[in-house]
Amino acid sequence: MTVGAVDRNDSLAPFSSRGPRPGDEAVKPDVTAPGVGIVAARAAGTAMGTPVDEHYVAASGTSMATPHVAGAAALLAQRHPEWTAARLKDALISSAVTVDGQKVTEQGGGRIDARAAVLGAVSATGTLALGPFTSEATGPEVSRVRYTNSSDKDVILSLDADLATEGGRKPAEGSVRLGADSLKVPANSSAEVLLTVDPARVGQGKFYGYVTAASSDGTVLAQTVSVLVQGPIHRITLKSVDKDGRPAGDLPTIWGADGFVGYTDPAAAVAEVEEGVYQVNTSWIDAADDGQELRHAVIPEVKVTRDMTVTLDARDTVPVEIRTPRPAEQRGILSYQTYREIGGRGLTQGTMFFDSAKRLYISPTARVTEGTFEFASRWQLVAPLLKAKVKKTQVGLGAYYLPMSPLLPESGGTLTAVDAGDADKPVFTEVRGRIAVVNNPSGENEKAFVERAAKAGARAVLVIHFDDNGWTRWQPMGERWAVPTIRIGASEGAGLLARIARRSTSVEFSGTARSPYLYDVMQVARQQVPRKVVHTVSASNSAVVPTTYADNGVSGWAAEQRFGWRPYQRTAWNQYTRFVPLGFARTEYVSADDTVWQHRVHHTTTFFVDEPIAHGMLDQPRTFRAGRLPGETWQGAIVRPSIPVGTSTPTVREGNLLRLRIPEFTDSQPGHWSRRSAGEGLGEVPQGDVVSADLYRDGEKVAGVSSAWQDIGVPDAPARYRLDLSTARESEDWKASVATRTSWSFRSGHSKEATPLPLLQLDYDVPVDARNAVDGGRPHRIEVKVRAQKGLATPRGVKLRVEASYDDGRTWTTARTTAHGHLGFRASLTTPAQRRTWVTLRVTASDSAGNTVRQTVQRAYSVRR
Repeated sequence: MTVGAVDRNDSLAPFSSRGPRPGDEAVKPDVTAPGVGIVAARAAGTAMGTPVDEHYVAASGTSMATPHVAGAAALLAQRHPEWTAARLKDALISSAVTVDGQKVTEQGGGRIDARAAVLGAVSATGTLALGPFTSEATGPEVSRVRYTNSSDKDVILSLDADLATEGGRKPAEGSVRLGADSLKVPANSSAEVLLTVDPARVGQGKFYGYVTAASSDGTVLAQTVSVLVQGPIHRITLKSVDKDGRPAGDLPTIWGADGFVGYTDPAAAVAEVEEGVYQVNTSWIDAADDGQELRHAVIPEVKVTRDMTVTLDARDTVPVEIRTPRPAEQRGILSYQTYREIGGRGLTQGTMFFDSAKRLYISPTARVTEGTFEFASRWQLVAPLLKAKVKKTQVGLGAYYLPMSPLLPESGGTLTAVDAGDADKPVFTEVRGRIAVVNNPSGENEKAFVERAAKAGARAVLVIHFDDNGWTRWQPMGERWAVPTIRIGASEGAGLLARIARRSTSVEFSGTARSPYLYDVMQVARQQVPRKVVHTVSASNSAVVPTTYADNGVSGWAAEQRFGWRPYQRTAWNQYTRFVPLGFARTEYVSADDTVWQHRVHHTTTFFVDEPIAHGMLDQPRTFRAGRLPGETWQGAIVRPSIPVGTSTPTVREGNLLRLRIPEFTDSQPGHWSRRSAGEGLGEVPQGDVVSADLYRDGEKVAGVSSAWQDIGVPDAPARYRLDLSTARESEDWKASVATRTSWSFRSGHSKEATPLPLLQLDYDVPVDARNAVDGGRPHRIEVKVRAQKGLATPRGVKLRVEASYDDGRTWTTARTTAHGHLGFRASLTTPAQRRTWVTLRVTASDSAGNTVRQTVQRAYSVRR
């Protein structure tokens, strides 16, 4: 038997595999069973799943669902030892509970019902896989459904059959029919009913459903039925033509309701397909004067009713235009994707490429009438990093910074270009105050001749690459080279050298690495790609988010990404790490509508930039409404442990388990949080975070507690608990909130349902700038709000004390604190004026129920002189 997994509400688990079975398209799974959060025996010394206590563990998977079915089969075999394996299987399938809203190919017979299977009087054939038939079949096909009555009384069953395609289309009237509407099954005997299928009348397709049998006592048996009727076979020949009109050597992809189609004659690009609807597509990467171009040709709805030839022509593609309020260029991964759904089955195909791709082309399509189609492209656009052209001309050089180059002045400028010869024997006698142009046909030893040029007084170096594409990627981390160094392609380089040989030639530069704006764009075309594909970024189709990236250290740069995915995707893909300056604010435009976004920001750069960023603070996945939104700050003071507002993983008591889910780091923005970084993996995190936790029950330490993100088994009786959590950040790139100590005191007892624990939370509002600093020598006020977790009553009788230290905790001053708003407090602090220093905070709060919290944040924010 094939088993799927459901939760306690009989909802299908996301990880549960779906059918139908490839090949004959039969119903799979056969049944489902509970497989989410199943508590089972725990082997000593193991840590699989979520430990409940030393004896039990909770885990999810079809591996947890299958034992339920095996156990039900054992009970059934014990009651009927004479039954064959096939009969046991039939009884389990036919007695299962079908769940509304789940497809037959998702649940099979439904969630098993051990009591109904073992104690039920009647069982039936469990599943019927009929076909494949051809729509040109000459006559009906007959199958039998058997019912067996193991009781000592006759049973009358009311019968019905209901089938449809996964798209909702039903067979023609009378083409699938039972031999009777009711059936008498004698005591301790069996009876059969005929099920007749007339393929010629059913219609081409895959039909799924149930034959149900209901008895007078309300018992309902359900047998899964699949009917596969295939249409005529036709030959389809695929041709692809490149942008220059020449035959391309690739074999386009063919995909339909039954999946991908292989070629029967690859040399002739011929495939044999069943009559129906298919999508064909192919793609190209072409060289351009300034980089590369991506092209994708797709025909999403090819209706095959005869032998035919289909051509995909790159010359028919049109550019995808992204128009922005201010000049911008694509930086980072450029990706696009198509989604196609035919007959209930979906396919997402995508391509990603580096930002050397300067343009994207897509083929216009007719409007899709059967199923769903979408084309989407993902853009990450910022102010140009570097523009270089010959002065007093429009001749662009297609220039790129080398990875370790210093940056030219953001204000732009002009430098006289000097031919310094080839890289193996450069001549730097006339480069002082100018830009040295070095031809480097080998692409080697660049750093060495750049250092020589700098010593000779060159202001910058321009390297001519051996290839026409001079693309490379600048990065902010690592030791800088001696002078700004840029690279251009071979063709541009040859033209520049020819100009220098004729007359004095200057090169104009402009650009910035600190773009004041970002356009996070998801361009979408639904059901059809139009003749012109233009997406104009504006406040009417984008969320406008003023965003600050606070600086807590010395690195100067952070790693970030706003991952975006469409409703048909489970998560984002093809979106890799970006860089952003710290202590910096920019305006970010994010495509609104139904694209889901999630932002992650790490406080320093990461090593693997060609992978999705895996560290740093993140927010909850969300869609955006168009228009201007309130400002957002990342890594803003005060960074400390807390349970974020609106978290999807609250800290609760469930039974005798404390399910602790307290992120070690949250910032000033509600909803931002991160776990500790381990500091492992080829420099991804230079140094890790140190975290420790202790839990006390009525003053006695509870064993096995190492963090505030784990499940802890505790005794049933009510008790007073204290949870202590300490963090320390050892990275040299982090200077603020370097250590925290938080202690929560609360009462808890057994709870049948998951109930939030009464851990008082502290939210801070500090008037810091983008470098998490305040002015010294003058008073400033911080605001602190006390709250309970969502789902708990508002705390009553809240008291709060704020203490500050300006010498790392050696001495403390109690701040004057007054109530301010609902459960809010305002504390006045006066910082020293004579020196730059840090503010260490200690805040203590309590409520009338006896819940308390004390939180100390070392170097919570800084004080400017």
